[in-house]
Amino acid sequence: MSQLINEILLRFVKPLLAAVIGLVAYAVAVGWLHVTPSFELAAVCWVSGAVLILLMETSPL
Repeated sequence: MSQLINEILLRFVKPLLAAVIGLVAYAVAVGWLHVTPSFELAAVCWVSGAVLILLMETSPL
């Protein structure tokens, strides 16, 4: 049972990490780059965080 709980927690880490990366990208875009804040920008930042995670895990390096 504890292995199942650990697996569930590990699967929640990736979306949370993507959200943190997306939040940083959103803050940079809105703060330093003066982009108008919107839901579309937040969604794109979250997706870019998820893509970054996928690229880092499948990198041949």
